[in-house]
Amino acid sequence: MQEPSPTSRSGFLFLVKPHLKEAKDLLQESFRRRDFVIISGNCRCHYHGRASSSLGWGERATIVKGDGSVQVHRPTGYEPVNWQPPRCMLSVSLEDSLLCIRAQRPKPRETLEIAYDDLMFVTSCNPVDRADFVLYVSEEQMRDALVSHPSMLEDGLEVIDFERKVDPGFIDFYGKDAQGRVVIVELKRKSAGKDAVLQLKRYVDAVNETVEVAVRGIVAAPGLRSGAQGTLAALGLEYRKLTPRACAQLLQKRKIKKISEFFEKS
Repeated sequence: MQEPSPTSRSGFLFLVKPHLKEAKDLLQESFRRRDFVIISGNCRCHYHGRASSSLGWGERATIVKGDGSVQVHRPTGYEPVNWQPPRCMLSVSLEDSLLCIRAQRPKPRETLEIAYDDLMFVTSCNPVDRADFVLYVSEEQMRDALVSHPSMLEDGLEVIDFERKVDPGFIDFYGKDAQGRVVIVELKRKSAGKDAVLQLKRYVDAVNETVEVAVRGIVAAPGLRSGAQGTLAALGLEYRKLTPRACAQLLQKRKIKKISEFFEKS
């Protein structure tokens, strides 16, 4: 039977069903160069640090990136089952007929150990990606971002309710400001026109009839169309710039935080 050997193409190395020692030699050099590495095979995982976790044997893929981050993925689901953030110290060794990969962090002190007893393949390369990432969100997602973090619109702003029904329709965001005034926000994913301003005015008038405190109305959108600014001023309403990009970035941060909190407890 022919011995497996690495295939190289423009800096791309690929080992199919390699021996563990052969894989170790490749990984040592790849970690030194800070390459992008994918390891697929039968493995188990142990994490020690702020919490502890253990994952038994199973066929999984480990992704090691040049920034020192590590992710272990099962055959289903988009989230890693184990992971370590960037700037890990990476090492690989052979121990008791197992290929052992360690990703260690000094602060906080934590270690992810991944042991493989059989490998399907190992790849190593140094990809280049300098493209900007643009994530588009819906008005509903913009509302979710604002509800979860009202201060992105104004310091001291607090949420009371969202999608609150009043006679003219549903208010996107219903809250109060630092002075205790009611704040009603009409969200628009694109530049807002007069129709959005007039809709907000109807919401403000409806709420004014039910509360005894001052009511502010704010249009939150990436921009204003022609004539909308004058209508806002004439009706005593306000405008705050809020872009889908800013909301997308906030939602992405919240997602990352939720994942990290999950693994801290696991």
